[in-house]
Amino acid sequence: MNSVMDDNKLLTLINGDRIRLEKFCKMLFEVSDLQYASPATISRCGMVYVDPRNLGYEPYWHKWMLKFTKSKEKFAEFITTMNEIYPRYIPTLMKRIF
Repeated sequence: MNSVMDDNKLLTLINGDRIRLEKFCKMLFEVSDLQYASPATISRCGMVYVDPRNLGYEPYWHKWMLKFTKSKEKFAEFITTMNEIYPRYIPTLMKRIF
């Protein structure tokens, strides 16, 4: 994993194969822990941890609503109605479900 994070952007696989990444390529690794990571890998990491319980359902809601904002004229009434409904019903329903 260290070679991926170096400036040369050369990915070396376990079997010895090497893949050169293009300048426009970026890599993001999502891991559950860093148990097997070397100190060199950890020193290159930028970590953000957010407990899913703290996020709630709003990020999912906003992502879903973005699909409708592209055609705002067509879905204006729907967007308004759904934005009124969300705070009133969705959190209560989700608590009841889970």
